[in-house]
Amino acid sequence: MLSDGASRLVDRFHLADWAEALKLIRDHGPAALIREVRTAELSDADGQRWPRGKAHDDAAVATVTL
Repeated sequence: MLSDGASRLVDRFHLADWAEALKLIRDHGPAALIREVRTAELSDADGQRWPRGKAHDDAAVATVTL
């Protein structure tokens, strides 16, 4: 489960698709996805490339392994 801040990598920034995002989480952990989101946010701090209401949003990822 991803918060809207964490899902920005896919649904707002279009820097990955869902399969890539899930692979990143599976292979490198939730923090890796959040790092990618933060890197994208910092590269466009004024929201010119990706218009948005705020430069940074809270980001959370929860995973379950069975």
